[in-house]
Amino acid sequence: MVDPALRAALAAQPLFRQLDPEELDQLAARFQARTLNPGEELFIEGERFPAYFILRAGRLALLRIDADGVERLVRHLQPGEGVGAHALFLDEPRDVTAMAITRVEGWLLERAAFEAFLAERPGLIHRLEIPPDVEARLRAPRFPWLEPEEQVLAAIHRHWISLIPVLLPPLALLLVFIVLTAFLTAQLGWWPALFLNAIPLILLGAQVWNWWDDQYILTTQRIVHIERERWLYVFPGPETRQDMPLEQVQEVQILRRTPLASPYLLDFGDIEVEAFTGRVSFANLPQPEEIRRLIYEQLDRLRALQQARQRYRLQRELRRRLGLEPPPAEAEPAPRPEPPPGWWGRLLLILRAVLRYLLPPIREEVGDRIIYRKHWVALIRSLLWGPPLATGLWILGWLLHLHHVWPVDRLAPGIRWGALILAGILLGVWWWWRYENWRNDEYILTPSQLILSQRLPALMREETQTASLNRIQSVEYTIPSLLARILGYGHVLVRVPGGDFHLRYVGKPRQVQQEITRRMEAYRRRLQEEEAARQRRHIADTLAAYDRLRFGPPGIGPGPHAP
Repeated sequence: MVDPALRAALAAQPLFRQLDPEELDQLAARFQARTLNPGEELFIEGERFPAYFILRAGRLALLRIDADGVERLVRHLQPGEGVGAHALFLDEPRDVTAMAITRVEGWLLERAAFEAFLAERPGLIHRLEIPPDVEARLRAPRFPWLEPEEQVLAAIHRHWISLIPVLLPPLALLLVFIVLTAFLTAQLGWWPALFLNAIPLILLGAQVWNWWDDQYILTTQRIVHIERERWLYVFPGPETRQDMPLEQVQEVQILRRTPLASPYLLDFGDIEVEAFTGRVSFANLPQPEEIRRLIYEQLDRLRALQQARQRYRLQRELRRRLGLEPPPAEAEPAPRPEPPPGWWGRLLLILRAVLRYLLPPIREEVGDRIIYRKHWVALIRSLLWGPPLATGLWILGWLLHLHHVWPVDRLAPGIRWGALILAGILLGVWWWWRYENWRNDEYILTPSQLILSQRLPALMREETQTASLNRIQSVEYTIPSLLARILGYGHVLVRVPGGDFHLRYVGKPRQVQQEITRRMEAYRRRLQEEEAARQRRHIADTLAAYDRLRFGPPGIGPGPHAP
């Protein structure tokens, strides 16, 4: 039996008011009753709480900590009102804290239950009055490199004014062909004339296509620049992508280089983003003031969420110190090591090791490290001329020796045998050297570092470059050609102050860039959390020492110097 009060409250929600009574009853059956005591939080700013809440009775305050760390009252939720429509559709942290001022009673709809309700009725979502900002987020493009919780705020192309310089040559060529057509139609006919005019039209379309492929994307976590080129103006060619985490942004400036760029005329300009480790420029973007507003707005939101997380984690630390909250559960003991393999297992391990040596994986995970090796195309390029040519000459020498062809037959058989065997040994060493030199180059990604290791065979020389992940300014990848796109290799450029890191001929460069970016962000968050944890412990220790001086040790009472 559905609670009539819940049915009436659902019918009054803007999100659900277009549903018919039967659908409201079916949705109401998925709600759960929820009660809060005074001072208890329903959800906390900066943390995920995928649910929609309708207040039945009591006072519920919505609080927000801004980027400066000041907690402010947003508003009080009135009985019958709901909160959390964003959480039903978007996987984002809450931007407010809901705290009970008095005893609170209400109903809670979890996101999983709501998604199951929509799955049973596919057309129902079109009758929901989704908030405009949520609907804009849902309609935003989804790129394969986005993180699950990452949302696109804006996907922007260059202003159309940037098309004019590249369209002028094809337009001039089109004008020339039109003039020629007027004179040659009588002699050549219409079909050759139309074919001649199609050439500049194809060039015009290709230039527009190239302009469309150049894209700037602002997400909730980073700024991305994707630039693609076309081979012969049609086929996919080189592709480059540059990422800058929003957390690195310090300042955003706008440069309008011509009077036409004024906001009162064509409204375009360059955006220069100042980061901790450098500057990145984005040229000829439309409505740059709006883009800068979006960047600063998301920056303030990220800083506010970080302030809120640290504030509430400090409160939890103090609660644990004061015994108001149980300590965290101890980690489970590590599993026992597996017994050593038998003879067949050892033989399989040996065969697997030999196969791994002969055919090393281009990408390999070893513990918490990811090892990238150069694509086999790099090996083929290093073996393109020298070793195959020498091998051909060696085979020719054997043929001359076996058939006693002049002038080889003039040498003694022992000398011929010895020379060919020695040449074969040297040739095998040469092949092995090239293969081992390709195999020994590794790019190692750890949870805290990026390591470039280049070793010559036989331990002759080893060169290693290391960069801490928190010093990386940006990560870019390039797919240099159509062949590279087909075979799945490219180059990754990691910009670091003091010198860039070049990861050449890596397989799946998009994936490599995404993994480096993901680990870079995880390492920075870990450093921030460690520093914040040290500060929380320091504050908690200070308050505990003050509490001991004021009230004395537990069970003993205040000391002689207590006030």
